[in-house]
Amino acid sequence: MAVTDPEKGARGGISCFIVDRKAPGVTLASSEQTLMGDSPCEIALQDVDVPFENLVGGEGKGFSLAQGYINHGRIRQGAHSIGAAERCLGLTASYASQRKTFGEPLSSRQGVQWMLADGFTEVYATRLMVYDAARKVEAGVDAKLETFMIKTFGVEMGFRVIDTCMQLHGGMGLTQDTPIERFWRDLRSYRITEGPTEVLRTTLARQILKHFA
Repeated sequence: MAVTDPEKGARGGISCFIVDRKAPGVTLASSEQTLMGDSPCEIALQDVDVPFENLVGGEGKGFSLAQGYINHGRIRQGAHSIGAAERCLGLTASYASQRKTFGEPLSSRQGVQWMLADGFTEVYATRLMVYDAARKVEAGVDAKLETFMIKTFGVEMGFRVIDTCMQLHGGMGLTQDTPIERFWRDLRSYRITEGPTEVLRTTLARQILKHFA
């Protein structure tokens, strides 16, 4: 992304380009290791020549392209949250049936049963949200606000459910003997990447208040 018209700024003044990683002036400035195991990098561009044919989507279309990418990313995060939460719930249901405490299966405790029931219910609700938003995006309908809801409700749901599954596994939930700790790290990261949930809640609320004013 580069500013091609400073006067227009985000409203038509940002363009998207494909830049050859091996082009003169392109260097990897830094690389960080994150909680979820990926390595985001800072790329420095110094006097890099980019041909016109590397322009993506037309001049001034960069911001709208980025917004579209982020919206798709939020739907993807919602889908991942569903899969991760459902996987952890399945592991936890199986573990709770086998694990005995005070002579009784962990699954016989009403509190544990309700945790599992609530978890699967929330996964089901999030799945319908993701399907609806994905259908709208595929049809070319503006579903930005729906992706905000998926991000805030779906990702936080996934983290909450997985955190509960980790708690029910006890010490084993902290180990790498199950994938629960990895999913926990992934979903914790999702609450920040593609837009922090607090920021999206604020933006969503503004749109709601504007609509019903």
